[in-house]
Amino acid sequence: MNTLHEDIAEKLQTVLLAGISQDSMKTIKKKVEDILYEIETDVDCRLKEDLAPNLVAFVSDMARRTVEAILDGNQDQMERYLGCERGHWTGRSDSPEYGRKRDISEWHSVIHGNLFETGAIALRKKIVEAHRDLIESQRILDLEDQVASLVAQIRKQNAEIERLRDLTRAA
Repeated sequence: MNTLHEDIAEKLQTVLLAGISQDSMKTIKKKVEDILYEIETDVDCRLKEDLAPNLVAFVSDMARRTVEAILDGNQDQMERYLGCERGHWTGRSDSPEYGRKRDISEWHSVIHGNLFETGAIALRKKIVEAHRDLIESQRILDLEDQVASLVAQIRKQNAEIERLRDLTRAA
């Protein structure tokens, strides 16, 4: 069967070479080179244009995950997201092994009679101690916004109830 394919390929090549002049072959080669150049330019341009936004999105996501891990007191996750882990984790997938809550005895061990806190817990404590007023004021602003939203929702519901009452009274 292979010999049949080879035979057909040889005959086809002979016919094509006989039917295509050298000038035509040069023209075809030039067109193929132009097409390849356009493809290469397009790929290069897209790569350069998309690289910055994709990199920004990746770094932003890793920073957000790092802060969340710090706030959760999860040292392993924090190190993974910062790229500090020994295996040079890239952050592209999350194994079920990571992100787990450690046993409380692992987080708050007593060494020489003193409570010892790991890096993520200690960092979270330092952030809170250094910016307690900011955290409290921002939390108050968050709660005020939530209350304003709930009040608006209640007013909307009350207006809807009144509208429905007016409809039933009119009927």
